[in-house]
Amino acid sequence: MDDALARGRTKSAGAPIRVLFCAEPKFFQPLAVAATSVIANAPGATLDFHVMTCDRDTAAEDKLRQCFAGHANATLSIHHVDPGRVGDFFVDQHITKETYLRLLAPDVLPRDFERIIYLDCDLIVLDDLRDLWRHDLGGRTLAAAPDYPRIASVISPERFDLLGMPAGSTYVNAGVLVMDLIRWRREDVTRRLADYIARMGSRLALHDQDAINAVLCDDISLLDCRWNVQTKLYLCRRASWPQDHAATLTARRDPAILHFTGPQKPWLFRSRTPRKRDYLRYQRMTPWRDATPPLAGPLQRAEYRLDRALSSVGVDYLQPIYYATRLPAKLGLVHDPYAATSQAAARP
Repeated sequence: MDDALARGRTKSAGAPIRVLFCAEPKFFQPLAVAATSVIANAPGATLDFHVMTCDRDTAAEDKLRQCFAGHANATLSIHHVDPGRVGDFFVDQHITKETYLRLLAPDVLPRDFERIIYLDCDLIVLDDLRDLWRHDLGGRTLAAAPDYPRIASVISPERFDLLGMPAGSTYVNAGVLVMDLIRWRREDVTRRLADYIARMGSRLALHDQDAINAVLCDDISLLDCRWNVQTKLYLCRRASWPQDHAATLTARRDPAILHFTGPQKPWLFRSRTPRKRDYLRYQRMTPWRDATPPLAGPLQRAEYRLDRALSSVGVDYLQPIYYATRLPAKLGLVHDPYAATSQAAARP
């Protein structure tokens, strides 16, 4: 049993479960949905939420705090981090400086914090997070789930070699992490990750996730894949699944965490993503229940409301349009515009 878990079990049963998000204010809406899903599925648990951000937005922060106002068992702390602390890290249109903040968490959060669960904002929790909190790290620095279904399509032997990882290593998704903060500090992991990112720069296709996998390759405890089920798994043919079909099928049928990776986010206009209605169910519990993305006019607003209503009952009105527009490309009659964006769609 790992030290942090053993220490945690010697404390009172009412000790809080600590959860971390890192986001800029424009992503507080999905963050609120994710946090609400945690609260809804952990009745009776004491939950201590923390948000790290580089930007101050009083209005957005006040709205976020409203999510927690009606829950006596949940608290929220917002930590403002000097953007200069991540200013040297590589960023592009797919990666923001806030993504790197999780690497600073052990230094920014109070020193008496021994363990924390990090969650990306683009996910919802469908099971009791206490089960994840009790995961035995086995003396390792963090726990994460295998990066299904990206492993077979992106992580090639050449890619492992570039990252400095042994071929055949298990590549994990960094959107859900259980972090031993004491061991992280003791092993100077933040500095090691920063040095690796600075050295590799733009060669890291998945940036800090690549760095976490490379630097901590032998120091990661694997979570059951139920704890990070990417919605793209619902679009993959069974032949492309990982070898453990039984575990994958169980995770697909009964995800503990549903992760909306890729560009199709459920809060965007005309987004096509599996299980959008699960996201909308929790969004209706937040102050963003009636939020709409920037839309051009009344027709688009009406379409967005229709999409919300139909998605809430599991109907994807865009599906026939999608297949109709893809048919000429499938027949080879026109260029397939989706082929050129397949690499971008593989990003978290």
